[in-house]
Amino acid sequence: MRGSSLGYLIRKGISNIWLNRMMSAASIGILTACLIIVGGSGLLAVNIRDLFTSIENQNEIVVFVKEEATEQEVNNLGTYIDSLDHVSDYYYVSKADALVEQKEYMGEKGYLLDGLEDDNPLPASYRLTLSGLEYLNEIVTSLQSYQGVDTISAPTDLADTLTGVEKTALVLGSIIIGILVVASTVVISNTIRLTLFARRREINIMKYVGATDGFIRLPFVVEGITIGVISALLAFGVIFAIYQSLGTLFAETKISWLTSVSSSLIPFANLWIYVIGGFLIAGVVIGSMASSASIRRYLRV
Repeated sequence: MRGSSLGYLIRKGISNIWLNRMMSAASIGILTACLIIVGGSGLLAVNIRDLFTSIENQNEIVVFVKEEATEQEVNNLGTYIDSLDHVSDYYYVSKADALVEQKEYMGEKGYLLDGLEDDNPLPASYRLTLSGLEYLNEIVTSLQSYQGVDTISAPTDLADTLTGVEKTALVLGSIIIGILVVASTVVISNTIRLTLFARRREINIMKYVGATDGFIRLPFVVEGITIGVISALLAFGVIFAIYQSLGTLFAETKISWLTSVSSSLIPFANLWIYVIGGFLIAGVVIGSMASSASIRRYLRV
């Protein structure tokens, strides 16, 4: 195809949007709304995941060692912990270190523990950090019956809750995204189908005089892609405004927990490239798929 013909077909596809501006506006509106919902859900999921990660990093398993455990048993327990999968870090806290920690935790009242150095009631322990909370129950089970272990302190309820919430959010998010993609594709397909129906005789004539399928299809594919790009840019602008406004609103509110939410939000400067990239890819793919699916039946002459 010659460059002049290609330019003509691209211009023709773009002009079709104006010629069918009512339906094009409807398509852009629907696709923009879908992208805003999907993008907003994605940003929410990213921030929740970041919050979950920070919670995971702040939580640890504490394995208390039996009072009567020998030095060899303590060392064997450390070796066993080192061999476990999904344990990203661990360290040993002796009875003396545990007493010092407790004094520091009590602050000004730490003096109440003075004199317990020779009769220290605090047990020695291993502190474990996991690579993910989903492995917590597995690690706890593997340690409970090990020689030298007295008790284990672990946030099992928190782990189950966070893991359940994360899985539920993933499933619901996937379903919502799937529904929105289908809805957007149907609306754009209907828009382009109306254009094709109005020009069906012209398309038939072009086919009879030897025009290739690609020559006929390209303007409509360009139309679908253009609708996708416009929708992506509009959705990005709306998402940016909403995200920044919410961050400012939460930061200036007098409600303490909203202020903490604001401080934990990921800056949009760290996310914008992924947002605009995802919107453009989604818009182009949905627009081109919708136009290709719509024109196929009219090329069968």
